[in-house]
Amino acid sequence: MEIRIQKKDDLLSILLEGRFDAFGANQLDAVLKEALEDGVVRAVLFIMDGVSYLSSAGLRILLSTYKQMQKRGGVMVLSGVQVYCREVIEMTGFAGTFPMVDSPEEAEAVLRQPSAPEKPKPVGEEKCSVETGDYCFVSGSEDSCAAEILGDIRDILHSRVTTERIYSKRFFDKEYSIGMGGLGAGLEDYINLLGEMITIGGTMVWLPTDGHDTADFLIPKTDQGDVMIRTGFNVSIKGGVNEYVYFKSATAGGTPVGALYRELFSFAKKRRPDFRGALGLVIRAQLGAVYGSGIKKSAVTQNAPANGKMILHESNRGEWFDGDTAPRHTRVTGLIVGIGADLTADLSDYDEEDFNRVFYMHPANISGKEEMLHNHAVIFNEQPLPQHPTRLEEEIHRVIEQGTFLDMRHLLDSSTITEALIGIHYLQAFRSDPEGVPLDQGKAEPMPEIKKSQMRYYQG
Repeated sequence: MEIRIQKKDDLLSILLEGRFDAFGANQLDAVLKEALEDGVVRAVLFIMDGVSYLSSAGLRILLSTYKQMQKRGGVMVLSGVQVYCREVIEMTGFAGTFPMVDSPEEAEAVLRQPSAPEKPKPVGEEKCSVETGDYCFVSGSEDSCAAEILGDIRDILHSRVTTERIYSKRFFDKEYSIGMGGLGAGLEDYINLLGEMITIGGTMVWLPTDGHDTADFLIPKTDQGDVMIRTGFNVSIKGGVNEYVYFKSATAGGTPVGALYRELFSFAKKRRPDFRGALGLVIRAQLGAVYGSGIKKSAVTQNAPANGKMILHESNRGEWFDGDTAPRHTRVTGLIVGIGADLTADLSDYDEEDFNRVFYMHPANISGKEEMLHNHAVIFNEQPLPQHPTRLEEEIHRVIEQGTFLDMRHLLDSSTITEALIGIHYLQAFRSDPEGVPLDQGKAEPMPEIKKSQMRYYQG
């Protein structure tokens, strides 16, 4: 087997050609020991387009290198694995172990991702009492969580959504997302009505910008892929809940959402080595007071402000947004999906461009802020929260099934929470959502007719 290596900074690229058999494995083993002995390498790329045969001895070398990179907090990628070799990897049960891509260019995108942080040790149950209230943390999944993005918040803020920037996406029982979107069979049914939206617990709720200020609420009983979200901007939380938190406010009126986020950021900095500065939250909450806002126009190009400024600019805000100065609702139950970034943290681990698609870090947008939050809430009549609940999804579905739907809003940071079960996702990456289909690809067909027996539908 012919072996050629190239080392650049902490990346070792290895081009292999020929038979990766026992003899070739011995050759490569000697080369790797020399190349990796200085401890500098954190990423290894095997370019295998020219490898025609792979044996168990070759697999052992790959597995050994993979484990060595894991110990260093690094990554190993296989590029251009041919059909026979791929079949060997799959047959021996290693298909889910080694990242495999088609080309070195694709491998570069994987290798650029931040290395996996040290996973925290399970804490079982940990209780803390601070000024804002009592917190009880319970360990959850060890998944590496991410925020997956369709579109760009900057297109919303500058009202420049076009048909080419509309995506269609299926939604599922366990998907949590927020953004701007709508429902409809054809483009004309929703393009000029795009508004605040949320998916949670198998539901999709949106606030059409038709001037009626009345949310639409859709719950499919079965989802076979026919129901599509139409969106110009959407952020989904991917991965299992890393920690559950039972929260009880220290004040009867409740703790403001912004203060709750700041407390969770503070806890994360002290307790979680995998905290990179951003959280995804799913909350089943008892809300003392709801202060909401909603966009009044669809952020399409024909509605763009004539002055060329963002829709959030003080000269445009009144025309574009409704914001509550008095509580819209009191003593209600809310299902909340939120994404928050701690602006006092080092956010450099995230891909800058993808991060800006969610949190536009323009000076005019972050001036004087310590955090940036996006929270949407579905509001129901007050439903009692069991004492020290731990089954978040079960509680979400119980509220949807038993509660009376009242409203849906973008939740302002001044809204207060008296008691809640919170699912925390410690976001390791911001990346594009692979499930969305742009309309201009012609793959997003109009929604097929859905029989009434397949869903329950509430309007207003």
